[in-house]
Amino acid sequence: MKAIVDFVSDKKILIALFFLLVALNLSLSFFMPKDHALDLKFAYTFSEAYQSLSEMDLDTRKFYRFGIWALDFPYMIVYSLFFAGILYRFWRSQTLITLPFLVAAFDLFENLIVLRILKLFPEPNRLLTLLASGFTTLKWLTVGVMVLVLIVGVWRYYFSGKISTSSSS
Repeated sequence: MKAIVDFVSDKKILIALFFLLVALNLSLSFFMPKDHALDLKFAYTFSEAYQSLSEMDLDTRKFYRFGIWALDFPYMIVYSLFFAGILYRFWRSQTLITLPFLVAAFDLFENLIVLRILKLFPEPNRLLTLLASGFTTLKWLTVGVMVLVLIVGVWRYYFSGKISTSSSS
């Protein structure tokens, strides 16, 4: 694990991962129906999910499935590695770098369930929809924690030395 962490926290690798992240994000915005994609919502009820899916035509749902398979799965790997590298650079903590992988795990389960819902559509499945919403919410809550940890890490990295130096003068 240490070798992987050292690799992804290398500045050149982080820059490459960043550009790959941006490219995948732009590609995802083309394939994901922004107003109706379940993955982009914080949480949703059974009715909200099926209303969103009903508002998509068959081609849009096919595009959505393709976007999940071809782009969102690789995106999970890239953002996990990128944020693990960034968190490690700011915190040097093996524990905190698990946050992006936890986000990816929730995202993976969410995507697998959404793919199943799309395959079964228009047949409603309340349990799958509620599970997908649960994983979506867990994903976004974990993203929030990760962003907060990252902000504190950036603050600590750039300002903690300056604060302790200026207060000792």
